[in-house]
Amino acid sequence: MKDDLRLIEAGFPCHQVGAETQRERDTGKAPPPNRLHVWWARRPLTPSRAAILASLLPADTDPDLFLKQLGIQKPVVGVNGVQWVLVGPILKKVISDEAGNNVLEVDSRVLDLLERENKRREKNRLIIKELIQKDPSLENDPVIERWEDESRPVPTPWPRKGDVLQMSTVF
Repeated sequence: MKDDLRLIEAGFPCHQVGAETQRERDTGKAPPPNRLHVWWARRPLTPSRAAILASLLPADTDPDLFLKQLGIQKPVVGVNGVQWVLVGPILKKVISDEAGNNVLEVDSRVLDLLERENKRREKNRLIIKELIQKDPSLENDPVIERWEDESRPVPTPWPRKGDVLQMSTVF
């Protein structure tokens, strides 16, 4: 049974499922304790769907395919060829331009969040390095390799205030 791992046991994309869950339940119409579980909803909540699907899929399932099957999209902007997944309050700064495309106008808050993103990525790289030092067999693990790729630093020079970043969505 040890060789019959499921996606929920290895490589479950918690970050994306969590972000989608927050968007789904944060209607702002009730205090947070009242939104913990809306059992009368006509469709299963995102984490319920994710847990069921991840328990059925094999561990080597592509996480992007998994998110696509759940209908979860990641809003991203490109900064110097590196994707930055937008989560949390920064999504409120996304606007539509004249052509109807979603864009993110760079201001001091966006630059501050980009700096925080780079620090988060640096912490991830340190954790990855520590994990591999403790267990060298993890060096070629596909989950670790993916995490490492997603934790590449956003290279400078960064956009300047007033610049506009095109947003896209990926699965």
